[in-house]
Formats: sequence, C-alpha cells, structure tokens
Amino acid sequence: MSCDKIDNPHKPYTPSGGGKTVLIKDFTGARCINCPAAAEMAHELQHQLGEDRVFILSVHAGFLAQPMGNFPDFTTEEGTVWYNESESNPLFTVDHVALTDGYALYAEQIDAPTSDALVEPQTFEVFIANNYDESSRLLKVESEVTAVSDYLGEVYVTVCLVEDSIVGWQTVPGGVDKEYVFRNVFRGTINGVDGDIYSDGQVYVNDDYIYKYNIELDSTYNADQCYIMTYVYDKAKGGKILQTAMKKVK
Repeated sequence: MSCDKIDNPHKPYTPSGGGKTVLIKDFTGARCINCPAAAEMAHELQHQLGEDRVFILSVHAGFLAQPMGNFPDFTTEEGTVWYNESESNPLFTVDHVALTDGYALYAEQIDAPTSDALVEPQTFEVFIANNYDESSRLLKVESEVTAVSDYLGEVYVTVCLVEDSIVGWQTVPGGVDKEYVFRNVFRGTINGVDGDIYSDGQVYVNDDYIYKYNIELDSTYNADQCYIMTYVYDKAKGGKILQTAMKKVK
C-alpha cells in the first residue's frame, strides 16, 4: 500500500453542485436482534433525503458483532476504535458528531441531526477515481479533496473499503435469518484509523490534494459489490465529518 499527496494550489475550483453530504455510521452486529430494524430505518431516511447526499457505513463492533458459530465476522480494528466503550448495538453517529460527546444515537434520533447536517455550509469537495484490475485484483484509488471555502482546523482524510449485499446469518426477532443481506459493510480503512492529514491549520479555498493508494482486494470480497468511501473530518473538533463521497470499485 502506498500513498502520495499531491498539492495543486493553483487549480481553480469549479463547484459540482453536489452540496453538503452526510455520513451515518451504523454500529451494528450480526447477533444484535434489533439491528436489522434499525438499519432499515436508516436506509429509509437515506432514501427520503437522497442516496447521493446521505451515505451509510455499517460498522460491526462490540460484543454482539463478535463471531460465533456460523455468524459472520465483519469486525475490524478501526471499527473497534471508533466504537470504543459505547453501549450495546444498534447505535448511530451522524457525521461522527455523537461520539465526540461520549454517546451515540438510536435509530429514531438520527432524523433531525441528518437533516440539519445537510444544510451546513459545504467546506470541501471530494472526488474518487478507481482503477481495478480483475486478474490481479489490484485496486488503484485516487481521492481528490478540494477546499470549497477557507477553513481553519486539523483536517484529515479517511479512505474506507465498503462491501455491499453480503448474505449471511443475522439474529432477528423469532430466531435467525440465514440469508440476511448485510448492506454497506465496513471492511476497513485503506489509510489507517486516523487517515492522512490534509492540513493542521489554515485551509484556503482551492487548496487541492490528491491521495493515491494501491491495495490488493481480498479474494473473499465481491469486487462487483465493493465501494471506496472517502470522508474529510476535523480532528480538532472531535472527528466532525465535513464531507463524504462514495464510488464503486468497478
């Protein structure tokens, strides 16, 4: 895995018209009986507000995400760090704000924070370019982050691998669904739990960086259902996520 940060400070910024986006992190587990209904609520909210503006990342962490028998293991080191000492699943964060206060949100509490986050001023724009080689399973990722306005903060960029539509065992009311479809499963970050730094101080409009990574896709992952998710966050503000983008690997 390699990463290059390329500074293009003189590149003019042209708005894409996408606007502010929001990331809902769903902390879940295959042995969590209430998690399927909570995930459904989050996806319904995403459908209502726009699937191109609201993104969901299903992070399997905590006791109920630990594998047992035929239940899948989707746990990750990064997910465990994010989850930390939170309560039992299902729990959510909206643009990671809730975790900064030492608690997380329940599914019925995410509506207002998500709507509010969508109307926040957009400070960054994110573009993703993926190049995947089928034979070698080598994936080349470029995530370009451009400042839409001046910004002061400790800005980092996190790049995640996400796999959708994985079939496996899930605890549900009344028993176990052995053909449950897991959505937006977080497979891990490409650039570490904290990501890569963008700026540790003043950011100026049109500041532009490209982050490049090369990874080999795990042989057990379905490349047709894999995505790259990139989000920009302010570490000085407790990890507040400022913008998110997502693009299919293929």
